[in-house]
Amino acid sequence: MTPMRKLLFLAIIGGIAYWFLNRGSSADGQTVTIGYVDGSAVTLEAGAPELDRLVQIASEALVP
Repeated sequence: MTPMRKLLFLAIIGGIAYWFLNRGSSADGQTVTIGYVDGSAVTLEAGAPELDRLVQIASEALVP
């Protein structure tokens, strides 16, 4: 197996492991991260009133 194939194989295995370990992390509630042009970001955690309002607005915007 060439070094490039080994690297690709390890990257795929790492991606699968990362997905498997983090797939249940969003089950405890929703979070939203808002990014700004200057590179800063704000994360709204589950239960925050701002998050509830933002999710409601986004839901209404997606309904035809």
